[in-house]
Amino acid sequence: MSIRKFSTLRELEEYWDNDLDLTDDDDPGGTIDIVELPPDRADDVSDLEDIDDNILEDTIPNDVPGSLEIHGGRCNEEVTVQRKKKPKKEKPISRWKRERASFNISSQEKKSASNGRMTMIERVKYKRPVEIFEMFFTDDLVNHIVQQSVSYATQNNRHQFTLSSDCFKKFLGFLLLTGYHSLPQEQMYWSEEEDIDIGIVRKCMSKNRYIEIKRNLHFSDNTNIPLINGNKDRLFKIRPILDELNKAFMQFGVFSYNICIDEQMVRYYGHHFLKQFIRGKPIRFGFKQWAMCCGVTGYCYNADIYEGKPSRISEEDNLEGDTYGLGVSVILNKIATIDKPEEHCFYFDNFFTSFDLLKI
Repeated sequence: MSIRKFSTLRELEEYWDNDLDLTDDDDPGGTIDIVELPPDRADDVSDLEDIDDNILEDTIPNDVPGSLEIHGGRCNEEVTVQRKKKPKKEKPISRWKRERASFNISSQEKKSASNGRMTMIERVKYKRPVEIFEMFFTDDLVNHIVQQSVSYATQNNRHQFTLSSDCFKKFLGFLLLTGYHSLPQEQMYWSEEEDIDIGIVRKCMSKNRYIEIKRNLHFSDNTNIPLINGNKDRLFKIRPILDELNKAFMQFGVFSYNICIDEQMVRYYGHHFLKQFIRGKPIRFGFKQWAMCCGVTGYCYNADIYEGKPSRISEEDNLEGDTYGLGVSVILNKIATIDKPEEHCFYFDNFFTSFDLLKI
């Protein structure tokens, strides 16, 4: 009787599946003995057991601790066991074809875009700059900020804090002033020194009042955080402002035929988990946002801050963007905000361009 040794149960099963005759020619009705041998290092005993005490069910081991031996008639014969190979995934082959590009631009499409631009010009033709600004930063948005700021102060036991719409507009005007008239320190705007004296700021608002408004400024209710697809919106603190501004940007409609979609950087050097670093850019640190603008005037139609992996976009609104990647997702979601995208021509760089996008 010969002996054949196996290291695992899988090797034994593969050997058995080959329909090999394991009996002896002299004793065709003989039996076959399978012997389970102890492991080579059986004397190494450890107090640590790889068992979960919380699981009370009896589990079947996947393999034996040692090796197996078969005592039969023809085990000494050389047998080649063929292991099954996993089929390789076939990669899709993209084949390019050279053809002459034909751009069929109808005059009707350009005419509709031109009419929308003329309508926008007529609406803002005789308005002052502050009146144009108020078309985007509307009174409803101001009242919302005032309400949320007072509510936030009350939640933090600062019940004496009050704020009106006119007072907030003065606060907002001071922020716009600091954008083009910068000083090394914020307190210097209330200084009476001759070289840095800004009388308009002292007449408008006191320093303590400004600090009080800045401390309680808020845009959303912290007690009512919206959940979208079971995840918290990472920009819920400023989401009402972003939604209202995007709505105001589209009040004139899309009045240009050529539309550009690209990324922008908002400079920021503080600490925030959404802050991005892009090497080689004029603005390396800050918040990255996707913007869809007019290709001629640069007017912004829609803008969204990049917040990492999209958690607030539902499966219906995502337009299968996650299937193709980030660049395709941005393009498809921006185009979805336009009523008739077939009447416009979109431009974007190689970051968004892919073969999957061109096939759509």
